[in-house]
Amino acid sequence: MTSCCTSTWTRRPGVRTAVVLLAAAFLACGGTPSETPDGGDEPAPPVEADIQRIQGEGHLSPLAGRDVITAGVVTAVDSDVLYLQAPAGDGQIATSDAVIVETGGVQVPARGDSVRVTGTVEEHVPGGEGTENLSVTRIDAEAVEVLAEGADLPAPVRLGSGGRIPPEERIIGEDELPVDLRTPSEAESNPFDPETEGIDFYESLEGMRVVVPDPVAVSATEEVGDGEGEIWTLVEGGEHITPDDARTAADGIRLQPHPDNRGDHNPERVQVHLDPELYPGTVPELSVGSTLSDVTGVLGYSFGNFEVRATAEVQSEPAGLDPGPTPLEGGGDRVTVATYNVLNLNPLRETSDRMERLGRHIAVGLKAPDVVALQEIQDENGSRGGEDDTETDATATLRALADAVEAAGGPRYQFFDVAPEPNSSGGVPGGNIRNAFLYDSSRVSRVEVTSLTPAVLREAGVRDPEAFEGSRDPLAATFSVGGHEFTVVNNHFSSRYGSTPVFGAVHPFVQAGEEEREAQSRAVHDWVAHVLEETPGARVVVAGDLNTFEFTDDLTEILPGGGKIMTNLLLDVPAEQRYSYVFEGNSQTLDHVFVTEALIPGARVDPVHLNSNLPSGRSGSDHDPVVASLRIPQPDSL
Repeated sequence: MTSCCTSTWTRRPGVRTAVVLLAAAFLACGGTPSETPDGGDEPAPPVEADIQRIQGEGHLSPLAGRDVITAGVVTAVDSDVLYLQAPAGDGQIATSDAVIVETGGVQVPARGDSVRVTGTVEEHVPGGEGTENLSVTRIDAEAVEVLAEGADLPAPVRLGSGGRIPPEERIIGEDELPVDLRTPSEAESNPFDPETEGIDFYESLEGMRVVVPDPVAVSATEEVGDGEGEIWTLVEGGEHITPDDARTAADGIRLQPHPDNRGDHNPERVQVHLDPELYPGTVPELSVGSTLSDVTGVLGYSFGNFEVRATAEVQSEPAGLDPGPTPLEGGGDRVTVATYNVLNLNPLRETSDRMERLGRHIAVGLKAPDVVALQEIQDENGSRGGEDDTETDATATLRALADAVEAAGGPRYQFFDVAPEPNSSGGVPGGNIRNAFLYDSSRVSRVEVTSLTPAVLREAGVRDPEAFEGSRDPLAATFSVGGHEFTVVNNHFSSRYGSTPVFGAVHPFVQAGEEEREAQSRAVHDWVAHVLEETPGARVVVAGDLNTFEFTDDLTEILPGGGKIMTNLLLDVPAEQRYSYVFEGNSQTLDHVFVTEALIPGARVDPVHLNSNLPSGRSGSDHDPVVASLRIPQPDSL
């Protein structure tokens, strides 16, 4: 049932007024505007164009920069943005049947209104050009004319069986690189293949109504604002993924291996965005493996990703994950060593809940390792002081964590760190993150602590002693148990922060810190090689947040020297358990434990999934800890 009511909202510089018209004047006269100016200084009149023609078969509109008149049904309204879709499709999967309209804050029509829009087509880059995001085709509306109310909404496209299944392997073809999809000449020459390439698949649905059938969560709910959240999913419970064995034991999906991390980034992941402007329900707190009812919404793009912006309430069934403790324990001639990135930890009130969780994790989940290598320990006032703050002492932070472990039933840990120079170690300005240690002095004795500064690395003959400039210096600590020494090198390699989006405009996408991590891998290799040269058979553990994956050549070739002096224990972990972090729905391994040959016999390792599968309200960090059980030989076994 529709009602005839023709009203137009117009926008002029400095003036926004609402007027009622019977029809646009030139249409009432039966005129058809030309696409080009007739000459002189007069601007070209608006072009009558359907939505599919405005979108075109590609990433950029062929009418970008032109004034147009088009019509459709409003399928969603978000503040001063509306989603406009043609009542019927054109049968071409390469052209989207919808377009986003920026109304500029004037009064906007309601969902279900049939409207005519006059405005300028533009390619808008959310967040600005510096983000390297894709551009979004939209109309900057000058006038929005309501032709009728209560129209039926176009049927949503099903992203699954019986509809259009997202590609499972490629985001963009290697033979199309390099390319910047915001540049007209490059975008036009780029083959547009929405059937096999993820970036083209979602582009071809830009602004349209879609339905995600029977999704399973491959990320926990991420809170991105007040009453706003995001969840990464797989359609139809992950029925269509490639390869078949990519799922984790918790029902996530693993990032696929490639020496340069240029392989299968799982384009079948579909992000669901729950925004109170569009979504009528409350955001559920879900973990990986939770299931949802069909999600109906409009396909948008922001922060470097396509997303289904839900417009109808979604039901969910929590996975009920309850991470159990590690089976690994120390005692006798076995020592347990853990690595744990504790996410900008400081002793301030806002981190008190996390501090308690971390205490339980270490005492119970990790069974109180003999040595805990920590990353992202902040100074005692956190980042409150900002860049001008010279406070770097982290004693209060480490004491609070040790207290939390003891309160959870763990041992009374001793602790130590080496404070960086103010604002020299990266991370949040003023936070002064650094590597630090907890250790159980009833089990192991501290022998020596060495911060691997440029001077120390230079003395050891390291080829690039400045490799950690602007990052965190590794902290090497030698311990003794039963009269036998072992050394743990605690690392936090350069961040991936600043990488360009996988679903961005620039390909190959930029992986921030690649050169730095390669140099750091080489520096640690050189230092360990120096230790082994001075003390053949030395027991060395290289652990920490290395910010790269077990399959990259940083960790398969550079750090272990082609496997000659160190071995990554994580390679022995079953693939479905081999991860310590979930980023945009991809489960991946950033935290590692390498050992020299003397520690390989009997070595065992366990990535303990205490955090990565869980929403922030239930986790202690964004990383999972990794714990290793190592046999330290007794004198009669040497």
